[in-house]
Amino acid sequence: MAINQGTRLRESFLRSIIPGQGFEKLFDHIPGILFFAKDREGHLLAANRALLDLYGYPNEDDFWGTTDFDHLPGSLAEKFRNDDLHVIRTGEPMLEIVEIFMSRTGIPAWFLTNKLPVQSINGEVIGVMGTIQDYEEQRKLLPVDSDLTPALEHIQAHFHREISIPNLAEMSGLSVRQFERRFKDHLKTTPQQFIVKMRVHATCDDLRRTRRSLADIATDFGFYDQAAFSKYFKKHMGMTPMQYRRTYC
Repeated sequence: MAINQGTRLRESFLRSIIPGQGFEKLFDHIPGILFFAKDREGHLLAANRALLDLYGYPNEDDFWGTTDFDHLPGSLAEKFRNDDLHVIRTGEPMLEIVEIFMSRTGIPAWFLTNKLPVQSINGEVIGVMGTIQDYEEQRKLLPVDSDLTPALEHIQAHFHREISIPNLAEMSGLSVRQFERRFKDHLKTTPQQFIVKMRVHATCDDLRRTRRSLADIATDFGFYDQAAFSKYFKKHMGMTPMQYRRTYC
C-alpha cells in the first residue's frame, strides 16, 4: 500500500525530533491537566509541573524513578499499577477512567484519567503515558439545559440518603435505560457509582476533622452500615476509614 505525502512528512518529522525534546512541557501550560509517563516497571520518568507540585517535588530530579507506591496508599497504587499492566499487556488504551485521587495531605478529588501505551521505534510497548484531569471540570461541560441537570442537583443535595434511579430518570424526562446511558456518556460513570463516590468523598472531611465513630459517619452519609462504609471507602481510597484517619488527621 502506497504511503501518501502527508504520512511521509509526519514520519520524517518524528524521526528528526531530538530525543528528550520534552513534549510533556506543553502540559505545563494547560490548566487542570496532569501528565505522566512510566516505564514497564512503573517508574515515573516524565511529568508536568502540576503533577510534580501535587506530589510535593520542587526539584524534578528527585521525582524521576519513583513509583505510585511512593506517593499513594498501597491499595490505590496497586489499582493504578494493574491498570498500567493491562495497557502494557494489551497495547490498548484505557480512556476516561473516573477515580478518586489524593494530595499529599489526604484531600481527595475526582479525576478523569486516560492511559495509552508508549511504544519504542521497534513497536514494543515500553511503558504507559497518560493524563489526569479534574473531573469537576468535565461536569461543567454539560449544557445548562441538559436533561441531566435536575438529577445531578438532586444527587448533590441528597446523596447521603437513599436515591431511586427510576426517580432520577423521571426528573430527567427519560426512561431508566436512556437515563443510565446518557449519564454514563456524559459523566463517564454510572449513576450508582457516582452516588457512592460522592458519599466516600464527603466522608473524608469528617474523618479528618472530627472524632465521630465510623458507625455514625456511615449512617449519616447513606451507607447501610459500618461494614459497607469500610468496603466502599477502601475500594475507592485504597485504605480503610480508620487508616485514613490515622494517616491524615
